[in-house]
Amino acid sequence: MVRALASGALRARAVIFLACVALAGVAVNPMVLRSTENAANVAVQGNGSASLAVGAPFSGGPFRLENKSYPPGRTLLVGKAGQLLEEPVRFLVTDTAGVPVAGVPVVLEIVSRPKGAEDAEIPSPVVSDSAGFVSANLSLGKAPGDYVISARVANMAGEMPHVSAHALKGNWWLMVVMGIVGGLGMFLFGMELGAGGLQKVAGNKMRDILAKLTTNRVMAVVAGAIITAVVQSSTATTVMVVGFVNVALMNLTQAIGVIMGANIGTTLTVQLIAFKISDYALLMMGIGVLLTLVTKRKVYIYTGEIFLGFGMIFYGMAVMSSSVAPLRILPAFTELMLYLAHAPFLGLLVATILSAIMHSGATIGLAVVLASEGLMTMDAAMPIILGANIGTTVTTVIASLGTDTEGKRAALAHMLFNVLGTVIVFPILGYWNQWMHAITLAMGSSSVAREVANGTMFFNVGATAIFLPVLPWFRSAVERLVPSKEKAEKAFGAKYLNNDLLETPDLALTAAYQEINRTADIVGEMHQYAMEAFGKDGEAVREKLATRCSEVEILHGQFQSYYIRLAQKNLGLMQSREKQGHVTIMDDLRQISNFLGVDVVNTSARLAQAGAKFSDEGARELRQFHAFTVDLHRQTAQAIRERDRALATAVRGRKDEGEELERRLRDSHLARLDAGLQESAATSSAHMDMLTGIRQMGRHYFRICGALERFLTPPS
Repeated sequence: MVRALASGALRARAVIFLACVALAGVAVNPMVLRSTENAANVAVQGNGSASLAVGAPFSGGPFRLENKSYPPGRTLLVGKAGQLLEEPVRFLVTDTAGVPVAGVPVVLEIVSRPKGAEDAEIPSPVVSDSAGFVSANLSLGKAPGDYVISARVANMAGEMPHVSAHALKGNWWLMVVMGIVGGLGMFLFGMELGAGGLQKVAGNKMRDILAKLTTNRVMAVVAGAIITAVVQSSTATTVMVVGFVNVALMNLTQAIGVIMGANIGTTLTVQLIAFKISDYALLMMGIGVLLTLVTKRKVYIYTGEIFLGFGMIFYGMAVMSSSVAPLRILPAFTELMLYLAHAPFLGLLVATILSAIMHSGATIGLAVVLASEGLMTMDAAMPIILGANIGTTVTTVIASLGTDTEGKRAALAHMLFNVLGTVIVFPILGYWNQWMHAITLAMGSSSVAREVANGTMFFNVGATAIFLPVLPWFRSAVERLVPSKEKAEKAFGAKYLNNDLLETPDLALTAAYQEINRTADIVGEMHQYAMEAFGKDGEAVREKLATRCSEVEILHGQFQSYYIRLAQKNLGLMQSREKQGHVTIMDDLRQISNFLGVDVVNTSARLAQAGAKFSDEGARELRQFHAFTVDLHRQTAQAIRERDRALATAVRGRKDEGEELERRLRDSHLARLDAGLQESAATSSAHMDMLTGIRQMGRHYFRICGALERFLTPPS
């Protein structure tokens, strides 16, 4: 595995060097050389270069040389192998005070070139013009690869500057396509891997965050931002929210707050990309691989997944960044970017479609990449950011199609929030971009990529700041747009098992736990009238018990199917422990339901058909034993509902009490048989079956509490 990763990293690094091409700036035509000082020492040649007059060394200085070959953010010049480099090598000559100096000969030299590129050459020396600039075009050799050009002057002060250049081979466009596709794949896979590791390390922290959601809209925003930062996807968060609202785990006010926070949380990755964290991508990947291989402890393996995932995110961005660089020499692409800068609505539309098809983070990330390479201006990038925000709502709307009214309202709230935010900003895009430029400069950066990241962040924060104070009115508007409908009676089934939550196991466990609580409530209801099945209204009671038992069977079956799908996900240690505990609890609740809804029903029906009934003393003892079990259920249900490990332990401590009670009641029944009580003799088999069944119910409750203890106990 390490060998594979290492070789992949080497290949990706080769792509970076091979395709890092757009780091050149705007093409600058070579300036006409004009000698103003020491003209007698310089002879201007027909090819635009100059040479020092023999026997007349250049005087003056000391001089400084400054590399002016790159526009802001560029570190490379790019051209085709065997052709003239269109972007000139350019330097500024100044004195030690920083004043430009004309007429100074500058010696240019190719100090590094690809193997087989001996035919490469550059005019030298070149004389600074009236503005102190020298420029010359490098003639690239026939072999592709990297070049380094140095510059020096006589009586030089300071360091010798160098210019990097790259010659592309003929099929450079194929390398661009491969780099973009491969880099994007690494980016998306890294997001999934890193988010999965974060979720597994976080354990039930996400559940705690959700548990703290109240009607406090600010807390809902904070929770949404934190969850999105963990799952690395605002779409995933909003889909979860739709599911939660649909099953009444969250109200619409909470949902809208979380959606607002989700939009803020998604800006984290964009900011990290803009900060050039990619420089440390290989280190993060290396740490991740080591952590996953050198230890068997789950927490270290999950931490390794986090490092590996984020390393792949940023390395994928680096691969894309270097791969798109050759597009700089493609006039059609340059013209397209210029056109998008003047056609913001088209950029908005294209980004909306792309983000509806693929991950919105990928669309925004690609915009950041193009901006970092100087291929996209802020004027072209910002409409793409706005379009990505709209496009990401499509997935949420699709997820809401099968939900009830509240789920549809949450999806609509997400779409309206993003669309209205765009409507507010779009008419003032020009001023907005100027503000982002000023803010980025104030932060000490002139990078367009940073401007794009800041534009994304301030847009989402600003939209939240606008809508949060008026959230109640916003909610009312959404409710009017999606009015309530009379709910048609539908088949009984699970309320909380949302398939969309399976991608976030911790939240899927939370939802499933709600179904366990619901099942426990149904079993508790069965307990309340179980003994009435032996009374005068026994037939009606038996029908109720059978119905409730069938409902528990349905919930158990759907629960099992849900957890089979959940088991296919990469669960953390604590998540696996809890999943197993949930399965145990649900199985035992089903067994209790089967006794109440099948055994009790059959026994009572058999006695009624035979015209027999328990003796008064026997009936009283059965009710006493069942009352003990009802109390066990009450405590167990409370322990489940409140996730109370101490109460679960207390329930298990009542085991001896139950066994002693059963022993006394069996002895009492046997004593009545010995005394020849006719009623006891006629119902003895049924009486003993009931004692056994009630005892078995108690054991199921002890098993449930044991399972609670295990997964509620923090790892040592």
